[in-house]
Amino acid sequence: MIKRTIEGSLFREMLLTGAACLEKNKQAIDAMNVFPVPDGDTGTNMSMTMQRAVAEIRQVKSDSVEELASALSMGALRGARGNSGVILSQIFRGFSRALKGKKNELDARLLADALTMGTEAAYKAVMKPKEGTMLTVSRLMSDAVNKAAAKGADAYQIIDVMLQSGEAALKKTPDMLPVLKEAGVVDSGGMGLLTIYRGFKMALDGEELSENLGELPSLESKDDRIPFSGRRSRRCRSDCARARWCFCSRACALRCTQACSARPAP
Repeated sequence: MIKRTIEGSLFREMLLTGAACLEKNKQAIDAMNVFPVPDGDTGTNMSMTMQRAVAEIRQVKSDSVEELASALSMGALRGARGNSGVILSQIFRGFSRALKGKKNELDARLLADALTMGTEAAYKAVMKPKEGTMLTVSRLMSDAVNKAAAKGADAYQIIDVMLQSGEAALKKTPDMLPVLKEAGVVDSGGMGLLTIYRGFKMALDGEELSENLGELPSLESKDDRIPFSGRRSRRCRSDCARARWCFCSRACALRCTQACSARPAP
């Protein structure tokens, strides 16, 4: 059986679609931001970081995997905003290191190495790494894809494993950080990272960009509720006035964001 690989031109499209997917969903991710401080800017910071990376990628004339990864890393490092942006830039720095010298295509082993080196770089960049954050999501994803690659998965299957393991990791974050569980949210940085990778998958499948997280089936549970929270968050009130980071469910978060932007402050 022929194992599928990802050519440089498709890799470029994956990066651009990942950035666009994050940009479209940044407000919903902002609404989840309660750690390390509830300043509601994780999605915005990660998107600004990715948009700077996109500018660098667009300057690359070839479809060299190495050159595209280098541009991704350089742009993200130069444009990193906030804690989440810095961590994201380090993840892509690891990508660039793993893909150095690789010209034409990505196979499963290279993708697994990229995630592993990205996770290692991100952990080293944080003075006191905290579990229950995007670091955890990245680490558990890299563990899963390494196992899949060792069992013979191809590059397309590795992307599927990234999303499946990333979703499972994201759902565990409230059990690691009490502030997340109290607010009824999963980690916003982890959601941002998973949203970028969902864009990778969309590029592979030729899908059009979804307008919000509720239209990303790989990020949704069957009943549209975060499994760990069977109640409305204490931070979420029925009128949702200015409740920008309530997230008893993803659908609720989107409704709250819309309602709060339309209503005056109480």
